[in-house]
Amino acid sequence: MDTQTAGARRAEQSRDVLSAAEFFVTLRQAVTFREQAAIQDPLQHAVDQIKANPAFAQSRLLKRILVALVTGGDFRRAEATALDASTHALVMALLELRRAGARSRQDWNDAIEAAEAASG
Repeated sequence: MDTQTAGARRAEQSRDVLSAAEFFVTLRQAVTFREQAAIQDPLQHAVDQIKANPAFAQSRLLKRILVALVTGGDFRRAEATALDASTHALVMALLELRRAGARSRQDWNDAIEAAEAASG
């Protein structure tokens, strides 16, 4: 018999949910063991990766990350470790691109629209 109260279960579950900002901090802290080549246009690369394999878990998570970089969102803590090394490197490049403000909000919105269209 489960003696845990509903409130305790919700509190436990909420520790497993991260805001977009918390998720990105967690991703930055994650260690990757392979050195990755620099990505010339991370935004386009992300869209291309999603278009190439829209049903893959990496692509679905990458699409959510694109959206979160613009509008925010929530992620499960486990998703921070779900990225393979090359996708993790791509997300790090996207975070840097967003931080630097090198692309317009319209560029980001266009990328999101393309990713959403590709994944149906």
